[in-house]
Amino acid sequence: MSNCKSNHKKKFLAQKGQVAVIIALLIVCLMGMAALVVDVGSLYQKRASFQTVADSAALAGAQELPDSGRAIQVAIEYAARNDVNITSSDVVISSTLAPNDTIKVTLSDPAPVYFAGVLGINTVDLGASATAMVGKPKQVYYLAPWAAIVWRGATNWWEVLVPGTDYQIITYDKTSSKSDFCAWSEELPPPDWYMNRIIDGCSFPLSVGNTIYVRAIDMTQTVPPTTTRVTQGGGVWDPFGALTYTEGGLYKLAKSDTQFVIVPVIEKPQKIGDPATIIAFAPFILLSSTSTKIIGKFIHQALIVNEGDVEAVKSVGLRVIRLIR
Repeated sequence: MSNCKSNHKKKFLAQKGQVAVIIALLIVCLMGMAALVVDVGSLYQKRASFQTVADSAALAGAQELPDSGRAIQVAIEYAARNDVNITSSDVVISSTLAPNDTIKVTLSDPAPVYFAGVLGINTVDLGASATAMVGKPKQVYYLAPWAAIVWRGATNWWEVLVPGTDYQIITYDKTSSKSDFCAWSEELPPPDWYMNRIIDGCSFPLSVGNTIYVRAIDMTQTVPPTTTRVTQGGGVWDPFGALTYTEGGLYKLAKSDTQFVIVPVIEKPQKIGDPATIIAFAPFILLSSTSTKIIGKFIHQALIVNEGDVEAVKSVGLRVIRLIR
């Protein structure tokens, strides 16, 4: 009996130290899991940050297209402001709907890892890319209820309605012949359409080629809602220089606020009630008012938010930028 007990005891004693081995193996597994959780989480966060910078740099560069040199420089500068260094070789300009209307920004950088160092991995290469384009909106929303008038046969509205020059919205009636603006509406406008649209803009979109109808401008119904639009919330009239900037000889919108409106452009109508075809859309800045007139200036370019379809961009007019990949 004693020999049997002695043999069993020796068998159990022979297993001494196995728990330590198992624990050591578990520690390695736990370190691997820690590396997976901490490092992968860190890399995911870094990758998301990279993608945000790539998206923003592409959108910033797209604002300058079709000037490819300027677009590349702006994309590089924007990435640098977010602590990401890229070169001109990381920015590619291409054409989608018009020459030089698309920009692709690619970022790449080794990202440090922490717990994975015990496995001999110290950095992981991360990359992100974004492609943005600039276009012209096919449909325009929230139009002001004034139409800018050009003479029939005018080639470009900005050569007739010169940006940076003072223009007046004044009374337009049966006797008017020299006004640069008339009112407009659809064929059967709703009640109180005019004053409400001065404040809030038209509730439905319009496109070039659509028909609108010429209406009278009564300044007693024009000045009060215009003042309400501009000064709502206690605001004041900002000067032209605070709302725009000049680049390459073009006046561009710097800040979109209540003084910025979009107006359809039509060829000179004959009388109130006539149909008119929209030939373009023009950005206009409201600057001041009296009891008998509203004074403002056209500008060449305005970047707007628009979720609708776009078409080939032009050097002058409304512009939309968006990510396409």
